[in-house]
Amino acid sequence: MHFETHFMLDREHYAECFDQSMIVKGPQKPRIAFMVGLSLAGIFFLFFTNVQGLLAWFFFGIAILEFFSYKYRRAWWLTRQMMSKNAGNKITLIFDENGIENKSLYINNLLAWPSIKSFHETPAGYMLNLQQGGQQYITKSCLDSQLQAYIQQKLSNKKIENELTKN
Repeated sequence: MHFETHFMLDREHYAECFDQSMIVKGPQKPRIAFMVGLSLAGIFFLFFTNVQGLLAWFFFGIAILEFFSYKYRRAWWLTRQMMSKNAGNKITLIFDENGIENKSLYINNLLAWPSIKSFHETPAGYMLNLQQGGQQYITKSCLDSQLQAYIQQKLSNKKIENELTKN
């Protein structure tokens, strides 16, 4: 079987990727101990050493940066993705017996079915966990019901493996 679909790599797609990956990962917690440790180091260098205050303010700055990187992590991630050279381009996904082929102006990649270790189905797509440790997200917005059934069929044994490892 051979299926082909297209979507635009726009801000809405990136937002969906981020939001769905947060569902899979679960709620993230700020690294409070790290921020407190940096602040304490700043206080130590500011009040208890003869080192110039610049080093202390460096530690305070890093603690503040860590706080804002947590608070605005979604906006920061979306901005970084939108600055990539592939942002705004049309992506072609080809599903066949070999795997999932991803084609665009800058990237041509084949994700073979055996290279997928497990997957999680989210309300809006599929989060694929790869053998080499990465993740790949496929949105359902560009997939018709026949293609979704094909993906389910190809990944059915992967989901079973994933459920067995949880028990």
